[in-house]
Amino acid sequence: MKIFSIIYRFYEFLKHYIVGGNEHGLHSPFVYDLYTKTIQDHDWPFYESIEQHYFELLSDHHIILNKNPGAGTSMSKGKRLQIQKLAKHSIKQLPWRKLICRLVEERKPKVIVELGTSFGITTAYIACTCPDATVYSFEANPTLVESAKEFFSKSGITNIEIIEGNIDETLPAFLETHPNIDVAYIDANHRFRPTIKYVERIMECVSWKGLIILDDIYWSYEMTKAWRALSEKKEITVSIDLWQIGLFYFHTGQVKEDFKLRF
Repeated sequence: MKIFSIIYRFYEFLKHYIVGGNEHGLHSPFVYDLYTKTIQDHDWPFYESIEQHYFELLSDHHIILNKNPGAGTSMSKGKRLQIQKLAKHSIKQLPWRKLICRLVEERKPKVIVELGTSFGITTAYIACTCPDATVYSFEANPTLVESAKEFFSKSGITNIEIIEGNIDETLPAFLETHPNIDVAYIDANHRFRPTIKYVERIMECVSWKGLIILDDIYWSYEMTKAWRALSEKKEITVSIDLWQIGLFYFHTGQVKEDFKLRF
């Protein structure tokens, strides 16, 4: 299964590299501006203190229990793992963390939802980039929750609220009291049905001109299938495939269109 997954991702990467476009030929003013001013602005942001913690995690040999009910990494759930190995497989690389922050900030959000806190590195990036917003981050693993909370406290980041527990239970309850979400970043259960369910439920609460970022859309065939099925929904006016992440935009003032772009 692992070999099949590697071959599948390599095939999809080659196809994306060949088919994926850039600013040339983009006739949508919205997507052209987004691509040239936000997606391709590689230099910003950067937080040295967060990066220091990231590298500390990559050199931490302590063992934790990976109580992960989903399929967010290639690691086995319920398995005792070194922190460095879990961090290496679960934390986005710096260029993608920076990109996610730019995409979130571009929407000028007040309410941000993240499914899958992990160690809180990307969460911290988003919170620091959008200091006027509240980041509600969902995490099922109690060990990771405590680790992230300690990191946020030491870093002085105060606009993050972690919601602990199984997302299948905590997300519906949260959305009942938070019906207006500006941006959602989904990096949780990487399976077809849970992914569809999470996105569809959040779509009911997404604000005018909102954004949903779906992570690891080529992590597996199931994730790619979910991405493509969701892209067909009429409520989504623009979908953008950037290989590692996919973007869903709403109410962009244009006809429905799908894009595959290089980053």
